[in-house]
Amino acid sequence: MAEEKEFKIVAVGGPEFTVGFKLAGIETIETTDPKEDFEKLMVDQSIGIIICDDDVLKELPEQLREDIEAKVKPVTVALSTTTAAQETLRKKIIKSIGVDLWSKEK
Repeated sequence: MAEEKEFKIVAVGGPEFTVGFKLAGIETIETTDPKEDFEKLMVDQSIGIIICDDDVLKELPEQLREDIEAKVKPVTVALSTTTAAQETLRKKIIKSIGVDLWSKEK
């Protein structure tokens, strides 16, 4: 049987965004140059998931954002505090795993 490889999760954003991830033990990058940070992260073979502030993702050049969206590994998840973004995330999770994690029904 093939050996499973472990991948890191990295959160990228400002101090307000990354503090919760840091407290949870997730590696964080408080970015001042999102383009440079993402270019490094995208080629790091040890990273499986990049969690970023939606505002940071919007600062990136369009071509880099397209490359990030097309890449299978690492997977980049942009989080936002807006209701619209939360609904989009909810729909993506339902489509992906078939379960509504926000449902109040048990």
